[in-house]
Amino acid sequence: MNTLLKSVNDSSEDSLSPLTSKLEQEDQTSPKMSSNKDSQESQDPIACEEGPGICALMLTVISLFLVLISMPLSLFCVVKVVQEYERAVIFRLGRLLTGGARGPGVFFIIPCVDIYEKIDMRSQTFEIPPQEILTKDSVTVFVNAIMYYKVAN
Repeated sequence: MNTLLKSVNDSSEDSLSPLTSKLEQEDQTSPKMSSNKDSQESQDPIACEEGPGICALMLTVISLFLVLISMPLSLFCVVKVVQEYERAVIFRLGRLLTGGARGPGVFFIIPCVDIYEKIDMRSQTFEIPPQEILTKDSVTVFVNAIMYYKVAN
């Protein structure tokens, strides 16, 4: 039994299978060609993020072109103002824009492509109507409440 355990421990110390050692030997003996493409691919991390598609980019460019053509009139639709206690969340073609909420101050949107929602950052109250509750010992209790909430970040 001890000899079996000793042989298992010896093989685990090597930690390389015969196939792995053969591949390492071939890798060392094979000539290597330097390629800019290979070095760039090894430096760039693999990204899984989906960006806007070609149709989304075309719609954005067309909309910007229409804004530039009708410049004096389009300023009424493009420039938006958000108060100090508000933030604007901008969606471009239904997707949240990078950079988070805008504001307070002036920001620009692209008509027909961007939709924005104003979010009030002040504390809000919501009054819950009074409820009449009957306890186990048949006593009626009136309960009312006020709920406070605030949007953060």
